[in-house]
Amino acid sequence: MDSVGLDSVRLSVTGTVFSGMGKGKYYVGHPEYQKRFKKCLGYAPYPGTLNVKIEEAETIRRLEEIRSMDGVKIEAFSLGGESFSALTCFEGELRGDKVTLLFIDVTYYNETVAELISPAYLRGKLGLRDGDVVTFSVDVPTPRPGRP
Repeated sequence: MDSVGLDSVRLSVTGTVFSGMGKGKYYVGHPEYQKRFKKCLGYAPYPGTLNVKIEEAETIRRLEEIRSMDGVKIEAFSLGGESFSALTCFEGELRGDKVTLLFIDVTYYNETVAELISPAYLRGKLGLRDGDVVTFSVDVPTPRPGRP
């Protein structure tokens, strides 16, 4: 991990790109989520997630620690009888492109999967395919004195 500033460090995460079930396209592309992403993150993401399978046990452990940290929160909501999960977001970078790591309260994946969003269609822009190994970084808050 590298120091990014007084209040954060940058964690590098390496994993393998894989295709998901297509749910990310629906949820990330949903107009209400788009509105909330724009308000909270400053951009409306490409409708979909880049899924990265993490194999390294220490990285999986660190990601689980990050899950409980103070990131950008998007609260759960309901619309038309459908429930939409709360999210915690952490900004980062993949090959020079802005990404946001999502920790989704209700998800189909376990802790070995990182779901990334970005203003860009990363597969197309970076030429990514299933099976490609990628390394992304995520900015993680550091504990402040008096805080766990």
